Formats: sequence, structure tokens, C-alpha cells
Amino acid sequence: MLSFSAALTATVAVPVHVMFVISSTTPTGKPREKVYFLNRNTVRPGQPLLLAKPHKLRSTATTKITPGPHAVAIQVNGRRFPAAPFTVVAA
Repeated sequence: MLSFSAALTATVAVPVHVMFVISSTTPTGKPREKVYFLNRNTVRPGQPLLLAKPHKLRSTATTKITPGPHAVAIQVNGRRFPAAPFTVVAA
């Protein structure tokens, strides 16, 4: 289970469309990114928008979660912020 949180602040009221991106590699070594929707809201001055997300990492029919280095990044209105690395260990 991956859990992360973020706080968005702004100096003026601005609508935001927030996504999160999980980067990893496939079993063959190719880089892979998966983008997920997180929130659509308006950030107001002096009122941080608090975001938190638990996300299950699981293999499906089309993707296989491989142990090793991964990263999660927040993307706001199309602008991606620096990723935070994490490691998936074999169960």
C-alpha cells in the first residue's frame, strides 16, 4: 500500500486539477508511467488544500508490479512537481 499527502497553497484563488503519477519499470526494464486523477478544486489564499491518498499497488491483467525502485509525483494543472522515490519489496 502506497500512502502520500500534499498541501497546495496559492497567493490568489485558482482552480486546480490534481493528478498523481507513479513511475516504475516493466519486468523487461522499460520505463513506465501511470497517471491517476486525485482532485479537482479551488485553492484559496491562506487556506491550504490538503490532499491525502492511500493507493493499492497490485498487478492486473495488463500490468505487473515488479519489486524495485518506483517514484510518485504530484501534477497540478499539467505541471509536474519533483518525484518522491520509494521501493517496492517482494511479498
